Amino acid sequence: MTYRADIDGIRAVAVLLVLVFHFDLFTLGKAGFIGVDVFFVISGFLITSLIRQDLEKQTFHFGRFVYRRIRRLYPALLATLLLTLIAAWFLFLPHRFEELAAETILTLLYIVNFYFWQNVNYFGLLAADVPLLHMWSLAVEEQFYLIFPLFCLLFWRWNSKILVPIVGLGLLISFSLNLYFTPLKPELSFYLLPTRAWELLIGSVVALAVHDRRMKGTWLLAMSPLGLALIAVSIFLYSPITQIPGWYALLPTTGAAMLIVGGYAVQAPITRLLASAPVVWIGKVSYPLYLVHWPIKIFLQEHSFEFTLELRLLGFALSFLIAAAIFYLIESPVRQGKVLSRAGPYLGGVIGLSLTMIVSCVLIIRSDGVAVRFVPKVSEVLAFKEDSSKEYLACGGLRSSIQEMCAIGKEEAPREVLVIGDSHAYALSGALDLWLDSTGRGGVLSFVHACMPIIAAGGPTCQQTLENNLKLIESTPEVREVILVSIWRQGLPNRGKRFGDRWVPKNEVEEVFTEQLIKTVFRLRKAGKQVTIVEPLFAAAASVPETLAANLAYGRNWPVDTSLADHKATFAPFFRALEAIESGHVRRISLTEPLCPNQICKAVIDGKPLFTDNNHLAFSHSNLVAEFLKEVDRDRE
Repeated sequence: MTYRADIDGIRAVAVLLVLVFHFDLFTLGKAGFIGVDVFFVISGFLITSLIRQDLEKQTFHFGRFVYRRIRRLYPALLATLLLTLIAAWFLFLPHRFEELAAETILTLLYIVNFYFWQNVNYFGLLAADVPLLHMWSLAVEEQFYLIFPLFCLLFWRWNSKILVPIVGLGLLISFSLNLYFTPLKPELSFYLLPTRAWELLIGSVVALAVHDRRMKGTWLLAMSPLGLALIAVSIFLYSPITQIPGWYALLPTTGAAMLIVGGYAVQAPITRLLASAPVVWIGKVSYPLYLVHWPIKIFLQEHSFEFTLELRLLGFALSFLIAAAIFYLIESPVRQGKVLSRAGPYLGGVIGLSLTMIVSCVLIIRSDGVAVRFVPKVSEVLAFKEDSSKEYLACGGLRSSIQEMCAIGKEEAPREVLVIGDSHAYALSGALDLWLDSTGRGGVLSFVHACMPIIAAGGPTCQQTLENNLKLIESTPEVREVILVSIWRQGLPNRGKRFGDRWVPKNEVEEVFTEQLIKTVFRLRKAGKQVTIVEPLFAAAASVPETLAANLAYGRNWPVDTSLADHKATFAPFFRALEAIESGHVRRISLTEPLCPNQICKAVIDGKPLFTDNNHLAFSHSNLVAEFLKEVDRDRE
């Protein structure tokens, strides 16, 4: 296959989109993850071109194909993983080191995407802390590389003329699976090959369709501008309620395909720009650049109290520097055969280093992240990350009846109190249980993580669960009081938010949140229920156990306490919404006031972190909070 410099230029576009997105450099970079979609199309095009070429020459050999992939991909990958593990020895606390080790093993086996499918929402709050999150796309590509060549070989030998329609059919099936699963199981659709293969197969169809054709005509000049326009449009059209990949991914993938086709017009302005030396250089280092940028971001975040623009720009620059070093010192010499040119020694080295890293990672996991690197107190403090209620862990999600919900309070008492909310309802479960038991009342608990308990808040799961709970409340006379518990941060106008099936811009969030809160309270009051709202606890700047442990480990003194004034200022829109509710229609419970003596909200009480992270109550403080709740009852009397 003839080398095309413009394809390296398209790689440059893809990797810059990803880096700008991950380092949050520009407002328009919020959809930069589409760079991965562009990469998929490029990979499908190049791989299929090589396979088709070998099949026509009758020189295709699956083992040789796999060997070329290993020779192409493994040097930079192994270098990145090794450097990341070495850096993590010094820069990661035990639990983070242990997580990195597990992800490293799965990355080396190219199955890490299955792990993320089960554990990580790519667009969720926790995604920014996952050490090797970006490796999911490499796993998808490698799985494609193992299946697709055999698929091509089989149909080529049967009837070479049907290869194009069969690949097209595979594209349509995969795209249909993507459309089906994206709204139902978004993580599955995002991370797994069956719902992503169509993006690579777009490149495959292009490769098969243009093979041996003389590409010419004025229409060709329009392809590259249209391709760039589609990629640009996909950036502007993205919003946080966009379903990914879904129909949306057609924009960047079609744009990438058009750029590839348009590149046959070698004198076209965009083709010449993409083939220019600076752009091509970025494309050539794009693979190690993609590999190293995310660990660099994670390490900088881990050791900065505030991830400022200056630090993000530093991370961006360091990514290029380290990627260039890997490219010139490792990747390029191996690809050119200057180092380990023979297959035997090369494969022996790859397998040996991979096995060594896997064994090392197993030892890291079995030693609890090599906790002996730090004083024992570090592990003791980190243990508070797990200081949550095991009893109520399985109480979340949708329930078809009140009886199926988890019981709290006095066992033999009627279930007259229903607590609904997000993960903060779960975090308060121990305290609520003790409080209700002490007052002789019984209740039930229902929560869904990240789902604020007001009408139309959040995505489909949140809305469905709340509507189900409201109907159960309305049809159950036994329930006399409904307690709403949340962090309530989703109602703050710090950015745009999802309400129902629409995206509410930042400047309208407070108004819409207030309307929906009033609507929720009115519906509960109409059903004859007492409504109680637990006001938000204050939040520390970062995870309290991790910050305290890192302070011990690295000799720093990052604060964990918060001023009461700052807390009130942060949640002022929420308090204004409460004030808008008619007097007497809602009972308010504040847990913040007793935890903030002298206007300082303490995140450590009796030597123990108050939170398991930066805002979820630790279970070991349930007794303390239950006493505060009893005080509220006494004050009401």
